[in-house]
Amino acid sequence: MRIHPIAISSALNVIKNLEGRSADNGISLPWVASMAAVAGDGNHVEIGSLNGASAITVALVKKELGYKGKVYCIDPYEPRDEKIGGAQGQIPSDVLNGSPEVLQKNAEAFEVELTLIQKKSQPWPKELDKVSFVTAFIDGEHINDTPWLDFQECAKRTSGYIAVDNYEEGYPDVIEAVNKILTEMGREWSVYYKNNLSIIFRRALPGREGGTPLHVI
Repeated sequence: MRIHPIAISSALNVIKNLEGRSADNGISLPWVASMAAVAGDGNHVEIGSLNGASAITVALVKKELGYKGKVYCIDPYEPRDEKIGGAQGQIPSDVLNGSPEVLQKNAEAFEVELTLIQKKSQPWPKELDKVSFVTAFIDGEHINDTPWLDFQECAKRTSGYIAVDNYEEGYPDVIEAVNKILTEMGREWSVYYKNNLSIIFRRALPGREGGTPLHVI
């Protein structure tokens, strides 16, 4: 997967000017933004928005490239346990949680529009039950079966790419979810890109007789 130049500039802009913490110091932003650049027109959904870094970066890329589609954020903005998942006290409690107010303030500062669904991703919000997406970014609750359930719900509605963040040793339930995706949904979703922090899946292409879309060459 190549990093799109606009993805890099958008990510750097967000990292430099965002109010509040960008998860993992913004490491995943260029890759998620490049995924959006490759996908083209269509809606984007992300699970777990914090202060809006990834959602805003995607929105900036779509705006710069003239792509149609909304950016949806699913986040209940409830206080989180700093020991959940792989954090284990590494993140100070005063910066662990975001807020809808900061999310909106950041979106306005970057002159993009985000649609917040202030709910947990499980059960899947009714407001998005019939909404389709071209890309999705899963970075919500990292424990138990939530990452696996989140992927299943996104897969029902996403035509292009799904990114899963924190596919790393500190998050065993995310690793288990990805293993299930590979074994149980491997015919529908192929690995498009992987680094030491995240993994991106691409919906399987039709047979060669149907041709190969130019955007995946």
